[in-house]
Amino acid sequence: MNLRTVLPPVIVAVLGLGALSGVQDTGFRERIESDLTERAQGALSAARLYGADVRVTGRDADVTAPTAVEAIEAADVVSGVEGIRAAVAYGPDGPVSADAGETESSLSQSAPAPTAVVDVTDAASAEATPADEPTEPASDSASEDAEADEAERRPTHREREQAQEDLVDIPNITFVTDSARLTRDGRRVVRDAAEVLEEHQEVEVRIEGHTDSRGSEAHNRRLSERRADEVLDRLAKLGVDRDRLTSKGFGESEPRVVPRTFADLEKNRRVEFTVQN
Repeated sequence: MNLRTVLPPVIVAVLGLGALSGVQDTGFRERIESDLTERAQGALSAARLYGADVRVTGRDADVTAPTAVEAIEAADVVSGVEGIRAAVAYGPDGPVSADAGETESSLSQSAPAPTAVVDVTDAASAEATPADEPTEPASDSASEDAEADEAERRPTHREREQAQEDLVDIPNITFVTDSARLTRDGRRVVRDAAEVLEEHQEVEVRIEGHTDSRGSEAHNRRLSERRADEVLDRLAKLGVDRDRLTSKGFGESEPRVVPRTFADLEKNRRVEFTVQN
């Protein structure tokens, strides 16, 4: 058999199969990317992160959002979508990390105080005032106005009641077993709590952590404190004024029900919001 007559058709056939395989692989990859993008975008909509956008390459996602904090939150949601291998957050200035998001959320708290401006002519006039000229006593009207403003800002009894009712309606916040790490559902519920607190900006709230009775009392007390602190920190990152929030861990000391079944233990593991008077 003459190889010169046999080899050309064989080579053509092999190249044709390779090209066909490449086309099929490309189409398959595009379908996967399209499916992952659609499901990731759906997860963001379910989390009410409507300003975020997703672009999937292979199984890796690039998540963009208007702010660094939103981008981190959105990437966290997308990373939980089945099939996504990794999600990178992009803010308005490029890639961001969790540390960058925390820095952005705290900028308003760390802004320098405005510098006082002294009017030179007023200072000169003050120096020219005779020492024996009587001065008028300071008016009490400013302090009275401040007290009146403070009284207006205090929530009424009905406002506190309504805020408490809305907070009680929030589902239980869940954590990874024996840790202060929030589950995906737990993070979603904390976002719901932040929305409720923004609707009732006049109230102050204590975040209370409770555990079941498994484990030592000291361990459960510390775990409940860590969980309450984690919820407080995440609420602050979501925009709730930290000055309105306090936290406390009760461990296993205040069970909701007497634990007789696993379901009872689950009921006793909880985080509650208590509106302060």
